[in-house]
Amino acid sequence: MADWLDQIEYILGVDGGGTKTVVQIADLSGRKITHAVSGASNCNSAGVAKAVENLSAGILTAIKNLNLQNQIYFRSSCLGFAGNNTEKDEKIYKQIVFNKQIKKYLNPDKTIICNDTRIGLAVGSDSKNKIILICGTGSNCYGVNEAGEEVIANGWDYILADEGSGYEIGIKALRAFMRAYDGRGIKTFLSKAIMQDLNLKNELDLTKWAYDAPLSKDKIGSLAKTVCKTAEMGDKVSIKILSEEAHEAAISVTAVAKKLGFKNKQFDLVLVGSVFKCEKYFKKVLTEELKIEFAKINFITFTRSPVEGAIRLAIDNL
Repeated sequence: MADWLDQIEYILGVDGGGTKTVVQIADLSGRKITHAVSGASNCNSAGVAKAVENLSAGILTAIKNLNLQNQIYFRSSCLGFAGNNTEKDEKIYKQIVFNKQIKKYLNPDKTIICNDTRIGLAVGSDSKNKIILICGTGSNCYGVNEAGEEVIANGWDYILADEGSGYEIGIKALRAFMRAYDGRGIKTFLSKAIMQDLNLKNELDLTKWAYDAPLSKDKIGSLAKTVCKTAEMGDKVSIKILSEEAHEAAISVTAVAKKLGFKNKQFDLVLVGSVFKCEKYFKKVLTEELKIEFAKINFITFTRSPVEGAIRLAIDNL
């Protein structure tokens, strides 16, 4: 461990997602000094080696921005990762974080490694009863009550449970495209829209797009924007896909809220992620369904960066 008392001390916050990693360095009061962005550090989708590479690149770039890389030491750090759900995950992420490139900058006794939902909720709501629902490339739901009890649902990644995500919407759109092409399904505006958005010359070019490279959650999840666009054009297939996934997201919230005892209590639901930009056919469907089940629910649209929550938790841990 470095002799950190002789170092210039800072706070480190990291939001490690399935699409990108956001790093922020702050002073001991929480004031942002610099930040950096690198590739995905969710080891379930990027792989452990790539997660180490991307996390290290983001942190080292932020440190380089300070021009003090030979003196800096993080007195307290918080790193929130998508896909950090089990004890096994925690062990893997600990190895990722304390890798040989960056461990010398970290104080092991003051480094929090948690799920990314925790950092989002830390800055998304000040209520004692609160839930965060993430619907971006991936999906996740996490809540905490006034007794300090924590509950999670969904967020088990694209094979086991990723309902309500851009990825799930994208997969359904691709399958609707092929069903329409084969004649197994009804015609849909998605066919033309996907070809245009992916710059495909003919329908079967989609197979090359889908299978030529390793699976990318990000490229499939990006099709959620296409589905929202075609839904707004009145496409029944697109509207159905979005409605189904909004319902699935509502199921996750309901499961967490009931376990936390929120049925007749006031609580905040923080909405995070790009899929919520689809206001009419996703966000509205979700919120209307939840209003029926929970009369005292308070919806909050997330407007800050989750990495700010990581900084807050790191400061609380000083």
